[in-house]
Parts: sequence; C-alpha cells; structure tokens
Amino acid sequence: MVPRLAFPTAMAFAADGRLFFTERLAGRVRVMVDGRLLAEPVAELPVAQAMETGLLGLALHPQFPRTPYLYVYYTAQTSLGALFNRVVRLRLSGNTSVGMEVVLDRIPGAAIHNGGILAFGPDDKLYVTTGDATRSGSAQDLGSLAGKVLRLDDDGTIPQDNPFVGSPVYTYGHRNVFGLAFHPKTGAAYITENGPQENDEVNLLRPGANYGWPLVTGMAGDPRFVDPLLTFTPNIAPTQALFSTGGKLDREYQGDLFFGDWNLGGLHRVLLGSPQADRVAREDVVYRHREGGIVGLAQGPDGYLYFSTADAIYRLR
Repeated sequence: MVPRLAFPTAMAFAADGRLFFTERLAGRVRVMVDGRLLAEPVAELPVAQAMETGLLGLALHPQFPRTPYLYVYYTAQTSLGALFNRVVRLRLSGNTSVGMEVVLDRIPGAAIHNGGILAFGPDDKLYVTTGDATRSGSAQDLGSLAGKVLRLDDDGTIPQDNPFVGSPVYTYGHRNVFGLAFHPKTGAAYITENGPQENDEVNLLRPGANYGWPLVTGMAGDPRFVDPLLTFTPNIAPTQALFSTGGKLDREYQGDLFFGDWNLGGLHRVLLGSPQADRVAREDVVYRHREGGIVGLAQGPDGYLYFSTADAIYRLR
C-alpha cells in the first residue's frame, strides 16, 4: 500500500479516516489523507539511532480532532550520549504540529528493550509500555519506570486511582512489552511481551500485579506473579495487538485479539474464553506475510486490518 518507508512502527486512525504513523528510523510522524501520503511530515523529532531506538509509539487523544493532541514515544540521548525515552504531546493544526510539551521524561533507555507502545484505554487514561532497558532487575523496582506498564492522565499527571499512590506504575515485572490492546466489552488491557530465549507471552493486566521478570518467565505457577495466558517457545517476537471491532473481517473474528510477530511474519488470532475473557480457547495464525516481520497493526474505519513491516504499510483484504 505504502512502500519505501523508514521503519513504520506505530499507526493510529483518526475518526475522519486519516492514518497517522511513525517512521522509527527517521523520527518522522507522517499522515495519509484519503489514501494519499502527504509529502510533508506532521512532525520530525531528534531521535537516537541505535538497534531498537527511535520513534516508537503513537496515540491520538480520545477526543481527537476536537482535542487536537497526538502523543509519541521516542528515544533521545543526552549530550554525553546516554539514551533515555520520553513521551511528548504534539498539538496539531490540520496536519502539522504547531506545539510540543513533554508528558513524561527520563524513562530508562538502551539500544534495545525500550518498549514504547502508547494507547488510551476506555477510561481515557494514557497507557505507556516500557522495556527493562537491558537492566533486568529494574523491572522489579517500583521506583524505576523501566519494565513497566504506566498509566497517566492525558496531561501526564498521575491518576488518583492508580494502584501505587503517587506513582505512574500500573503493572511491573515486564521485559519488553510491544503490544497493548483493550477488550471491547470488559475494558481489560492485554499485552504482548518479548521473552528471552523462550516464553514470549500474552498477558492480561491486573492493576498493581507483578508479571515476574526477571525472576520467572512463562507458566511459573508462583502465587507472587501473574502467569501469562499464552506463551511461545521458540520465540516469535510478538508485536502490536488489537481487538477486532467489526467491519470487513469475517463474523467469526469479531471481538477477537489479533497481534503480529516479527520473527515469522505471522498475524495471530486469539479466541478468548469465559465471561471474564481470562483464558485462551484457541490461537492460530490467520495470515503469514512472506516479505518480512509484522510490526504495527491497526483497524481502519473501513473495517480492514492494516499492518506495517520494516519498510511498508499494507492493507489486508
């Protein structure tokens, strides 16, 4: 659909049909209008260039475009070359950024394991995923922002009902979360998480819960930690996730969890069981992309699924 891009990583559709996306390597926010890619970027940010750094995440304000804010997560570096991540809020006029403010700063960074997914939940709170930034012990440290899922108000302040008073931490004990989606009926958050040499995971988030890294991975059966709903060994490197909410997909797929994988180019579908949607009834690969791994995933207002690879965006019919 759109070729020759600089690693499109995150995508978000506006209600009016515009598709905003990040080019990770170039630090550009781009937009497509009526199926046409505009030449001028929405914004260009000074991102750090390393293995898994750059412009990683993007989310639109829940009342966009009436509230014209676009949020991005990117890796920066100090004058001495130290890497860190930050979340900023861009104010748009049309398809151009006309202002920027920092929402959350000094998230630990490294060449790999930066997390970087942004999403607004049904509670209109901003959820932010972070990686352990190669310092695995920080995932268990509630005083660190690394290895966490964070929850913020839209201006970056800490919600009063967060599980840890005065802290943005929502869950902890994560290695590198690269997908986040909210169930359309229960509102619960689900994540995809990259494991070490084994045990990539799909997890259901519970406020204040510990997901075990680096003390355990996979189905540990330890009451101190929450076991995943699903694991993958050997690794597939699961990426962005979404719940199908209608449109052009077969009726049998409505309300199911989808996510991509980087290693094998698979688009996975997970059918959740029980009224609480807290167990997996079935998981399968519904599409295999033969030209590279899947990174970003979004469902357009036209009902089709869109996914990104290292250099292009596609629409899946």
